[in-house]
Amino acid sequence: MNCKIIFFITSFIFMSKAMGQKYETQAYKVVRVLSKLEIRYYPPVMKIQSENNFGSLFRYISGNNQNSKKIAMTTPVYMGNYEGQEVMEFVLPNSFNEANTPKSESSDVRVFQSTPGYFIALEFGGYATQNNRNKHTDQLIALAKQNNLKTIGSPLLLVYHSPYRIFNRKNEVLLEIEYLE
Repeated sequence: MNCKIIFFITSFIFMSKAMGQKYETQAYKVVRVLSKLEIRYYPPVMKIQSENNFGSLFRYISGNNQNSKKIAMTTPVYMGNYEGQEVMEFVLPNSFNEANTPKSESSDVRVFQSTPGYFIALEFGGYATQNNRNKHTDQLIALAKQNNLKTIGSPLLLVYHSPYRIFNRKNEVLLEIEYLE
């Protein structure tokens, strides 16, 4: 094999591992798989939310909270609509609950426990551009209709990697459904 090819492959593997992220990821249970989508149950978790203001959320986990406590970053980052406003949400680590989650020092950040529920999810790679998001959201809605699933609310975008990660990116569109096990 050509030395340049070996160097490129080795560099690619090293960069992929070096740029990998080791964050706690929100837990869910896959209830059923239908075609390209999963039906998932999400238990309640503590979250922070802001009107599409990554900076406010990042400052909260960096210590701008009632306890001046630094909090580890987790995945995914949620983006969606809440009461007519475009919002961004961070999931807090699993060790947090209603009793030990610090209040925010900023009025821009809402701290809350999510409501448990059933959702359908469709994964896609690459960057979550508006076109990519729209394409996969339309596909998710079409799959929900094909499978006679009654949807609730607006679709959510889940992003699992920082914008600096170039390869092996994971995103999902999520939509709440009425589901009886």
